[in-house]
Amino acid sequence: MFMYILLTAVCVAMAFFVNGSYRRQLNTAGPEGKAYDVGGRLYTTATAGRQETVNRCMLVGIFFVLFALSALRVGIGNDYWTYRTEFLDIHRADTPISFEIGFQTFVRLMQAIVGVDNYIPIFAVVAFFTCLFFIKGIYDTSDWFVMSFFMFMANGFYFMSFSNIRYYLVLALVLYSMKFFFSKRFIPFCLIIIFAAFFHMTVLLVIPAYLIAYYLKWSKKTYWMIPVAAAILVFARIPIRRLIFVFYPFYEGDAILDVANISYINIAKCAAVLVLSLIYYKKAVKGNAKAEMFFNLNLFALLLYSCATYVPELSRVCYYLIIGQIFLVPTVLRSIEKKGMRIFWTVSVSVAYFLYFIMFLIEGSNPVIQILPYFSWYFS
Repeated sequence: MFMYILLTAVCVAMAFFVNGSYRRQLNTAGPEGKAYDVGGRLYTTATAGRQETVNRCMLVGIFFVLFALSALRVGIGNDYWTYRTEFLDIHRADTPISFEIGFQTFVRLMQAIVGVDNYIPIFAVVAFFTCLFFIKGIYDTSDWFVMSFFMFMANGFYFMSFSNIRYYLVLALVLYSMKFFFSKRFIPFCLIIIFAAFFHMTVLLVIPAYLIAYYLKWSKKTYWMIPVAAAILVFARIPIRRLIFVFYPFYEGDAILDVANISYINIAKCAAVLVLSLIYYKKAVKGNAKAEMFFNLNLFALLLYSCATYVPELSRVCYYLIIGQIFLVPTVLRSIEKKGMRIFWTVSVSVAYFLYFIMFLIEGSNPVIQILPYFSWYFS
């Protein structure tokens, strides 16, 4: 556990020196071509060049640490050995496999290159692209990289990528696709999501969910949608489950996957983010298309966690929604004008997420998570 805390601290320290604000400042510079940061410092081409060099060095350092930790692991993750068995099943082609065709094709290609039962390189390649797209996605979308990265790590998103490797590769692709979404390049965005669906079909939910969240504006004419959505989730349990099992028939009746589970901690996190956002809604969220979308996604997740506990593997749906918290919260914090309140909320949020991170690591040896103790094939 100490190693995870230390490496996270090292990565967050590197993230502290990453600053992407100069790009947005220069892009919105006035007629004189001058742009200033919030402290009044003039951004110039030389300043941007130096900061870009620092950014690249720090991002490469963060990537190397995260990739190495993931690629060198062996037996870490609750389904590590299950994946190894299913890799063999893919090769034999005599056992039904629930994996999507894209991932099966990738595994067969890797087996042709490195050997049938040489599973470590397969995990390493998946780890490479997962870490790459996670870091690039955070950098491209966040208004405050270090805070977004800290929340990303403290939430356990990176460490949970040791398990369910297909899902977290797809989640990383979702993060990367956001830059296309917010620039309204919807065709590249949809193509990335469709490509990701060949590795995990659930990602297709992102297209309608993000579009609805982006264009939904709250007013007296739309507030009624919240109780109606909650009522539908509660009373339409049977048809919703039937629809899910059309796409995932192997989930139905499964003793592990098809189990109702109320995640009080996720409900609490979504509710806390909602309250903080509402306090500073007019200043930080309203009128900011990106913040409004992440606000709506957090609200959608809260409704699902509270009213749709019957959905198998509900977190796999909700993580596509709550990943936006790592962008929404920093945006809200940076919008607080009073320095004292900004420091108070920033420290409060940081402490809360750090405590959650410690709780997550304490449960790391739980078979449901199984990221502790750490074993590496390199040092064995």
